[in-house]
Amino acid sequence: MRTIHDVRQTRGFTLIEVLVSITILAGGVVALGSLLGRASRSATAASGLVYQTAALTSEAGRLGALPFAQLTAGNTCVAVTTAPFRHTRCSLIENISAKVRRVTVTVTPTGPTLLQAQTAVFERSVSGNATPPLNTP
Repeated sequence: MRTIHDVRQTRGFTLIEVLVSITILAGGVVALGSLLGRASRSATAASGLVYQTAALTSEAGRLGALPFAQLTAGNTCVAVTTAPFRHTRCSLIENISAKVRRVTVTVTPTGPTLLQAQTAVFERSVSGNATPPLNTP
């Protein structure tokens, strides 16, 4: 026959067991919070890199599509201060020869970011006498 003392020991959890399980659960929540913080920073950095690459590609594409005669030598910089990606975009066009121009596009992030400047360099050339065929008399 069971006594009252035996019945109490088999029912429920003790206070120590509850405290130990809460401590383990709290440790897991803290570790998960730290992991989510790191994942958020990584996602922000990846998003910034995508915006930076898009700005670089867009400017390089624009300069690549311009007619050769409109590529005048010089340096131009534009500061973009609107979200989501604040940056400075610089374009340098150099005359290598009468028929060859080197184009350098640099996108430098501004503000608090871990991203570094990205640069794209390409050369544009024209064959013949470098005049557009539709503008000849």
